[in-house]
Amino acid sequence: MSTSRIALRCPTLDDVDAITDACQDPEVQRRVPVPVPYRREHAVAYVTTFCEDGWITGERCTWALEVDGAFAGVIGLDDIADGSANLGYWMAPQHRGHGYLTEAVAAVLNFAFDTLELERVEWRAFAGNRGSARVAQRSGFRFEGVRRCASRGRNGREDDWVGSILSTDDRAQQAWAVLDA
Repeated sequence: MSTSRIALRCPTLDDVDAITDACQDPEVQRRVPVPVPYRREHAVAYVTTFCEDGWITGERCTWALEVDGAFAGVIGLDDIADGSANLGYWMAPQHRGHGYLTEAVAAVLNFAFDTLELERVEWRAFAGNRGSARVAQRSGFRFEGVRRCASRGRNGREDDWVGSILSTDDRAQQAWAVLDA
Protein backbone atom coordinates (compact mmCIF):
# COMPACT_ATOMS: atom_id res chain seq x y z
CA MET A 1 0.00 0.00 0.00
CA SER A 2 1.23 3.52 -0.56
CA THR A 3 0.24 7.17 -0.61
CA SER A 4 1.81 9.95 -2.59
CA ARG A 5 4.68 10.25 -0.09
CA ILE A 6 4.85 7.06 1.96
CA ALA A 7 4.94 3.31 1.53
CA LEU A 8 3.08 1.13 4.01
CA ARG A 9 4.53 -2.37 4.24
CA CYS A 10 5.00 -5.16 6.71
CA PRO A 11 7.78 -4.46 9.22
CA THR A 12 10.87 -6.58 8.54
CA LEU A 13 14.12 -7.43 10.26
CA ASP A 14 15.68 -4.61 8.24
CA ASP A 15 13.63 -2.22 10.42
CA VAL A 16 14.88 -3.55 13.76
CA ASP A 17 17.61 -0.96 14.32
CA ALA A 18 15.34 1.93 13.34
CA ILE A 19 12.53 0.62 15.58
CA THR A 20 15.00 0.24 18.45
CA ASP A 21 16.25 3.81 17.94
CA ALA A 22 12.74 5.26 17.71
CA CYS A 23 11.66 3.47 20.87
CA GLN A 24 14.36 5.29 22.84
CA ASP A 25 12.35 8.50 22.38
CA PRO A 26 10.74 9.63 25.66
CA GLU A 27 7.50 10.53 23.85
CA VAL A 28 7.19 7.03 22.34
CA GLN A 29 7.95 5.52 25.73
CA ARG A 30 5.33 7.76 27.37
CA ARG A 31 2.56 7.17 24.83
CA VAL A 32 3.14 3.61 23.55
CA PRO A 33 3.22 0.48 25.73
CA VAL A 34 6.76 -0.53 24.83
CA PRO A 35 9.26 -2.05 27.27
CA VAL A 36 11.56 0.42 29.01
CA PRO A 37 14.43 0.14 28.57
CA TYR A 38 13.77 -0.83 24.96
CA ARG A 39 16.37 -3.21 23.56
CA ARG A 40 17.11 -4.57 20.11
CA GLU A 41 15.69 -7.98 21.06
CA HIS A 42 12.34 -6.29 21.76
CA ALA A 43 12.27 -4.98 18.19
CA VAL A 44 13.20 -8.41 16.80
CA ALA A 45 10.34 -10.02 18.74
CA TYR A 46 7.97 -7.25 17.66
CA VAL A 47 8.72 -7.85 13.98
CA THR A 48 8.99 -11.66 14.01
CA THR A 49 6.24 -12.47 16.48
CA PHE A 50 3.77 -9.66 17.12
CA CYS A 51 3.58 -8.32 13.55
CA GLU A 52 3.86 -11.62 11.69
CA ASP A 53 1.45 -13.48 13.99
CA GLY A 54 -1.13 -10.72 13.67
CA TRP A 55 -1.23 -11.03 9.90
CA ILE A 56 -1.35 -14.84 10.10
CA THR A 57 -4.23 -14.94 12.61
CA GLY A 58 -6.06 -11.95 11.15
CA GLU A 59 -6.28 -10.41 14.62
CA ARG A 60 -4.14 -7.43 13.66
CA CYS A 61 -2.50 -5.79 10.68
CA THR A 62 0.69 -3.81 11.27
CA TRP A 63 2.49 -1.66 8.73
CA ALA A 64 5.83 0.11 8.80
CA LEU A 65 5.75 3.59 7.31
CA GLU A 66 8.59 4.20 4.89
CA VAL A 67 9.53 7.71 3.77
CA ASP A 68 12.23 8.14 1.12
CA GLY A 69 13.44 4.60 1.82
CA ALA A 70 13.71 5.11 5.58
CA PHE A 71 11.62 3.65 8.39
CA ALA A 72 9.42 6.43 9.80
CA GLY A 73 6.92 4.79 12.14
CA VAL A 74 4.21 2.20 12.60
CA ILE A 75 0.46 2.06 12.11
CA GLY A 76 -1.84 -0.84 12.79
CA LEU A 77 -5.29 -2.23 13.25
CA ASP A 78 -5.62 -4.35 16.40
CA ASP A 79 -8.37 -6.45 17.93
CA ILE A 80 -9.97 -7.07 14.53
CA ALA A 81 -13.24 -8.88 15.20
CA ASP A 82 -16.98 -8.60 14.69
CA GLY A 83 -16.74 -5.81 12.13
CA SER A 84 -14.50 -3.49 14.13
CA ALA A 85 -10.88 -2.80 15.02
CA ASN A 86 -8.72 -0.40 17.01
CA LEU A 87 -6.30 1.95 15.25
CA GLY A 88 -2.91 2.77 16.71
CA TYR A 89 0.19 4.55 15.42
CA TRP A 90 3.47 6.20 16.33
CA MET A 91 6.19 8.06 14.50
CA ALA A 92 9.94 8.27 14.89
CA PRO A 93 10.78 11.77 16.18
CA GLN A 94 12.51 13.00 13.02
CA HIS A 95 9.41 12.20 10.91
CA ARG A 96 6.80 13.98 13.04
CA GLY A 97 5.04 17.11 11.87
CA HIS A 98 5.02 16.36 8.14
CA GLY A 99 1.50 14.94 7.78
CA TYR A 100 2.68 11.39 7.09
CA LEU A 101 0.40 9.86 9.70
CA THR A 102 -2.68 11.56 8.32
CA GLU A 103 -1.89 10.06 4.90
CA ALA A 104 -1.24 6.66 6.46
CA VAL A 105 -4.49 6.75 8.44
CA ALA A 106 -6.45 7.46 5.24
CA ALA A 107 -4.84 4.47 3.51
CA VAL A 108 -5.42 2.17 6.49
CA LEU A 109 -9.05 3.27 6.78
CA ASN A 110 -9.53 2.44 3.09
CA PHE A 111 -8.07 -1.00 3.80
CA ALA A 112 -10.23 -1.43 6.91
CA PHE A 113 -13.49 -0.48 5.23
CA ASP A 114 -12.92 -1.72 1.68
CA THR A 115 -10.74 -4.83 2.09
CA LEU A 116 -11.64 -6.03 5.59
CA GLU A 117 -15.20 -4.70 5.27
CA LEU A 118 -15.17 -3.37 8.82
CA GLU A 119 -18.02 -1.17 10.03
CA ARG A 120 -16.19 0.72 12.79
CA VAL A 121 -12.63 1.72 13.63
CA GLU A 122 -11.88 3.05 17.08
CA TRP A 123 -8.97 5.28 18.14
CA ARG A 124 -7.80 5.58 21.74
CA ALA A 125 -4.93 7.43 23.38
CA PHE A 126 -3.97 8.58 26.84
CA ALA A 127 -5.89 11.76 27.60
CA GLY A 128 -3.71 14.72 26.68
CA ASN A 129 -1.99 13.09 23.70
CA ARG A 130 -2.80 16.03 21.47
CA GLY A 131 -0.56 14.93 18.58
CA SER A 132 -2.32 11.61 18.19
CA ALA A 133 -5.70 13.25 18.69
CA ARG A 134 -5.02 15.82 15.96
CA VAL A 135 -4.30 13.04 13.46
CA ALA A 136 -7.54 11.25 14.38
CA GLN A 137 -9.48 14.52 14.24
CA ARG A 138 -8.09 15.43 10.79
CA SER A 139 -8.94 11.90 9.60
CA GLY A 140 -12.66 12.24 10.38
CA PHE A 141 -12.87 10.42 13.70
CA ARG A 142 -15.68 11.57 15.98
CA PHE A 143 -14.63 12.25 19.57
CA GLU A 144 -16.68 10.04 21.86
CA GLY A 145 -15.33 11.06 25.23
CA VAL A 146 -13.08 10.16 28.11
CA ARG A 147 -12.78 6.66 29.51
CA ARG A 148 -11.84 7.21 33.13
CA CYS A 149 -8.77 5.26 34.32
CA ALA A 150 -9.20 2.97 31.31
CA SER A 151 -5.54 2.26 30.57
CA ARG A 152 -2.45 1.33 32.46
CA GLY A 153 0.26 3.93 31.96
CA ARG A 154 3.84 4.04 33.22
CA ASN A 155 2.75 5.59 36.51
CA GLY A 156 -0.58 3.83 37.07
CA ARG A 157 -4.09 4.10 35.67
CA GLU A 158 -4.77 6.92 33.21
CA ASP A 159 -7.79 8.34 31.43
CA ASP A 160 -8.17 7.63 27.72
CA TRP A 161 -9.59 9.78 24.98
CA VAL A 162 -11.64 7.74 22.53
CA GLY A 163 -13.01 8.39 19.07
CA SER A 164 -14.38 6.37 16.22
CA ILE A 165 -15.19 6.45 12.56
CA LEU A 166 -17.78 4.33 10.78
CA SER A 167 -17.58 3.04 7.24
CA THR A 168 -20.55 5.27 6.39
CA ASP A 169 -19.00 8.45 7.85
CA ASP A 170 -17.38 11.10 5.72
CA ARG A 171 -13.69 11.68 6.40
CA ALA A 172 -13.90 15.43 6.91
CA GLN A 173 -12.09 16.93 9.89
CA GLN A 174 -14.31 16.99 12.95
CA ALA A 175 -14.68 19.49 15.78
CA TRP A 176 -13.30 18.10 19.03
CA ALA A 177 -14.01 20.18 22.13
CA VAL A 178 -10.90 18.85 23.90
CA LEU A 179 -8.70 20.18 21.10
CA ASP A 180 -10.61 23.17 19.78
CA ALA A 181 -11.43 24.85 23.10
